[in-house]
Amino acid sequence: MLRALTFITSLTILLVFSACQKGTEGERQSIATNTKQLTIAETRMLEKAAAGDTATVKELLTQGVDVNLRGKDNNTPIMEAAFAGRLETVKLLLDHGADLSARKNDGETVITLGGGHPAIVELFRNVDSLVEAAGRGDNKTITDLVAKQTPVNGLDHGGHSALSEAAWNGHAETVKLLLEKGADPKIKKSDGETPLSLAQSQKHADVVALLEAAIAKPLNSNTQPAGK
Repeated sequence: MLRALTFITSLTILLVFSACQKGTEGERQSIATNTKQLTIAETRMLEKAAAGDTATVKELLTQGVDVNLRGKDNNTPIMEAAFAGRLETVKLLLDHGADLSARKNDGETVITLGGGHPAIVELFRNVDSLVEAAGRGDNKTITDLVAKQTPVNGLDHGGHSALSEAAWNGHAETVKLLLEKGADPKIKKSDGETPLSLAQSQKHADVVALLEAAIAKPLNSNTQPAGK
């Protein structure tokens, strides 16, 4: 009788553990999979990015489609464009704040997906270098990289933008330079922080004033396009 009770108890524990394990796996799968239903415009964005249809991608961005929208596999438009080697489309997406730190369900990143295309690899390196230079307040390097058509609004492999790094570190002249080159003060880091919120948290009053003025200022032809 004792042996039977011991066996039943062990079996019960095993079944409970198995059920818990299955529940955990299900939760992980639910977190990893994007269950949000894509709109027609979002589906088109992913398709046109992969096809290198830069004109349509630009039109969709103008209509308000999220540059970092997630597909079924948590793929983003820039992932599709990078994998297909669509350099001009990649540049456009970076100009609008595309995030190089994003990952698909399988762990692939924008950088690994674009790894087979040397021009795209170089572009991603330049974006990283631009963000690093902005964090140091290195205006010469920034000017040189922008002259090479490096988009100023892209988020690097850590999810930072050049403007967010300059704002966080209080480099007012660098912030001014980036804004003149087309940096968008409303673009957020991958964690949701804006250049303004970062400057405010660090109490950089001069940078806060520059960013608030840029946010209040309407877009006009005097602002140099990003990456130019």
